[in-house]
Amino acid sequence: MYKRGANASTSRGIAAEGATIAIWRRSAIIAIRTMPYANVNSKTLFFTLSPSQSSTASPLTVLFVHGLGSSSSFFQPLVPSLTSQGYQCLTVDTHGSGLSPYTGHGNTTASIAADAIALLDSQGITENVVVVGHSMGGIVASLLAAEDSASKQQRFKAVVLIGPVNPNPGAAEVFGKRISIVEKDGMEPLAASIPTTATGSKSTPLVHAFIRSLLLGISPAGYISLCQAIAESAVPAYESIKVPLLVIAGAEDKSAPMDGIIHIMENYASTKKELRTLEGVGHWHVLEAFSEVQEIIGGFLKELQSLK
Repeated sequence: MYKRGANASTSRGIAAEGATIAIWRRSAIIAIRTMPYANVNSKTLFFTLSPSQSSTASPLTVLFVHGLGSSSSFFQPLVPSLTSQGYQCLTVDTHGSGLSPYTGHGNTTASIAADAIALLDSQGITENVVVVGHSMGGIVASLLAAEDSASKQQRFKAVVLIGPVNPNPGAAEVFGKRISIVEKDGMEPLAASIPTTATGSKSTPLVHAFIRSLLLGISPAGYISLCQAIAESAVPAYESIKVPLLVIAGAEDKSAPMDGIIHIMENYASTKKELRTLEGVGHWHVLEAFSEVQEIIGGFLKELQSLK
């Protein structure tokens, strides 16, 4: 147990034991639950499982994998609606992002996928999963689905890609420039530019502020590692993936251009494939067009259930 100021004459102290923190205010004691972390693959990952316990009637678990310079908070606006419809939602900060500390051991898209599998296993979630990936997370989502198909485990029932990045030879140059900026000046230059340059015409100052906060919340070393992960990523085996696919694109998305999205769509082996394009939206789809994204994903999941 860790204690601070536990002496009776001290007006305030903090103690932690297990997953509970107790705060003393003279005679009052308030118990506060600590935030959820999972220790997987020698990393400590922050995650949120909503609701914390799935009922036997819960039809699907939705696993969310965020993109570069983001965190699980990007998906949080979607969670209340999906849980109200009976779905379980699992969000996670990837290694080196958000509240998941960077260990210095580096990232690859394959290692992020392995961390996601380990997190699912740690929560006892072995079936009926729909993976939702944004941007870099789209690569990870496709890797997860391809590996699942190869192993014939059938853990994943469908894939949702939001502004997915398609690995390509030009990525090394693009992300090499970002790495140089961050190595020299930290995250501030990107936080000052990306919120406005990577969003669409419907975006608002509030959205820009949210994105700025996400970017400033990641460690420079963690960001650099994820840039390298994208630049060096292999192309997922799209042709091996047969589960239903939903792709959500922004009509004004410069980071995930339509030609790359069409390539992904055409190469997936799924018999059920759907592309939805959001007008006036750039690369931060959930923040820019929350209601539309929520409705599209909710409808897709409902239709998925009807296919049984």
